[in-house]
Amino acid sequence: MMDDVAVIPNNKLIKVGELVVVVRPSEDNIEVIARGSVENIQNNELLILLDGASVTKFPKAKDLVVSLAKLNPQVFDEPPPDKSPEIREDVPDPYEPGYMVLDFGPYQGKFESQSPNSANQYKIFNNDFVSTHFLWYFDFVWRYGIEYEAAGGNVPVKSYNRVSKATSYKESSLAIHYRFLPIWKELRPTLKLISKNSTFTTENDDEYVMSSSASGMGFGTNFHYLFNDNLFKSIQRFDWSLNKTYFELAYFPSYTVKDTGVTRGDSGSGTALEMKAGVIFLFHLRFIPFFKRWSLDLSTGVNQSQFSFSGPTVDPVDGFTQIPEGQTYNETQNFIKLTLGLRMDDYIGKALKPR
Repeated sequence: MMDDVAVIPNNKLIKVGELVVVVRPSEDNIEVIARGSVENIQNNELLILLDGASVTKFPKAKDLVVSLAKLNPQVFDEPPPDKSPEIREDVPDPYEPGYMVLDFGPYQGKFESQSPNSANQYKIFNNDFVSTHFLWYFDFVWRYGIEYEAAGGNVPVKSYNRVSKATSYKESSLAIHYRFLPIWKELRPTLKLISKNSTFTTENDDEYVMSSSASGMGFGTNFHYLFNDNLFKSIQRFDWSLNKTYFELAYFPSYTVKDTGVTRGDSGSGTALEMKAGVIFLFHLRFIPFFKRWSLDLSTGVNQSQFSFSGPTVDPVDGFTQIPEGQTYNETQNFIKLTLGLRMDDYIGKALKPR
């Protein structure tokens, strides 16, 4: 026994997912002392999670574990055949537990603007931010989830005269998830509806580096291969597991850009594309109370956007250059992220879920 987990040798009589009872023989009597379920196989041993409220006595080595799936009720009197119309029961929706993820970590990359003229030619910088990430799959509607990401900070940008100007950049995104069951082995798809925003603010007053904000609405997909349960459990003091590898693709058919001060037009519209690949590890620290499960997420990817401006431009006050109207611009951001945080059960969802 380890806390509320009973460990028994692996055998063919009991399988993962079955409900079991722990019984204690005493001469001609059998006493049921606990109930539980077989949760996992580890090191050729079965891990049985006991229902704490059902434990009347502490299980011992000579007690027996009986699978309820193997018990068949004995029929004494055969009832007459029912000739009434067949009633079909609805097949219940498969269930996967909900969970929460809250993690933080370094977010490094390079942002570069490609311009057909002098507008934003110097908008090139390396970013070193701290990323915040929150993911919540609801337990009471387990297919649905919500995800939030944010990052930002000061960036090193110089003006045309090679003078550093106070500049900052921040971005955020909010997504609604719908997850599917595996389509092949443990390969699972997830659909996402995404809203993203970014703001670039600078004190530079010419057209070579311009303040702007961007926003977009789009959709995406996430394909991941699950190697171990999202709520990894272990009876060891310290244990780890490869949780999943994943690939994400998001497309924003509606992407708008608005300049402030010197402008390339009234507004810009176009499209954006995001790609990301990563791997997630889970760590189980049994000696930490409550917060026992931690996640490590390493990912890399690229964001690209293309947009065209319409309407009259606003040239710099020095009047030295004029920004042509109706031009098309591109922006590219390459990045790598490493976040560490908590992986928790959806305690809120379990409390709201009907019994």
